[in-house]
Amino acid sequence: MEKEFGKFKGILIIGLGLIGGSITISLKNSGYRGKIYGFDLSAERVKKAIQLQAIDEGFTSLKEVPWENVDLVIIATPVKRFEEVAKKIKPYLKKGSVVTDVGSVKGDLVEKLQKILSPIKFVGAHPIAGTEKEGVENAVVGLFKGKKLILTVDKEDKDTKRVEQFWRDLGSKVEVMDPYTHDFVFASVSHLPHAVAFALVDALIELSEEVGIDLFLYSGAGFKDFTRIAASSPVVWKDIFLENKENVLYTIDRFIKSMEKLKEFIEKEDEKNLLKLLSESREKRLSLDK
Repeated sequence: MEKEFGKFKGILIIGLGLIGGSITISLKNSGYRGKIYGFDLSAERVKKAIQLQAIDEGFTSLKEVPWENVDLVIIATPVKRFEEVAKKIKPYLKKGSVVTDVGSVKGDLVEKLQKILSPIKFVGAHPIAGTEKEGVENAVVGLFKGKKLILTVDKEDKDTKRVEQFWRDLGSKVEVMDPYTHDFVFASVSHLPHAVAFALVDALIELSEEVGIDLFLYSGAGFKDFTRIAASSPVVWKDIFLENKENVLYTIDRFIKSMEKLKEFIEKEDEKNLLKLLSESREKRLSLDK
């Protein structure tokens, strides 16, 4: 069956970073036949996207975008800018067009964007894919293939089904989730791990200063694997932590309790409970690879 990508004829990606760039090159690689436009405040990123043939045309001014040809807009900026972007693009959007995003925070933000963009439809989306790298030059063909894509909608209609088909044709496994449930889930499995990775690197910076030894010179593969995500964009993660503040703080508190429990078992040389905690954690982690 020929891929239709939701029958969107012209797509505008706002934000030519890793995710935005990966969408554009994956579209081209998957047989998309419509026009792909890119917008970014950085002229250098627009130039790079054109050089990489990731987009057909690129712009640094919204006025220059051929809006009459755009029927799908994908916001791929840091989440803190979503409302500002929505307000700026609304006057240009044509009747029947759809706006979606790729942000990892939803909750109240979905409702705010729906109100700002009404009567244009906003469909919240979150592809569970990415790397710690930045920029369109690090875009990955097929990044979304076989990966989950969460749609955060209160009710499904023709527009949400078009966005769903768009992602399915990029190879994603689509699930629908309540926006608030989404934010708790991903605070737990994504935002907390990033917070821990950043904090661990920070702890080693301070320990290095305390003892006068650059501890990072002795880090092995395990440390590098565990802290890989601490190389992610500081701007992106600052916004995510603040936009999903309550859930992030709750999961950090829960993690601190687990660390305190582990500390207590070590401190008291409680071999039985220490072994139990380590074994249960090991088994749960191994189950992810099955």
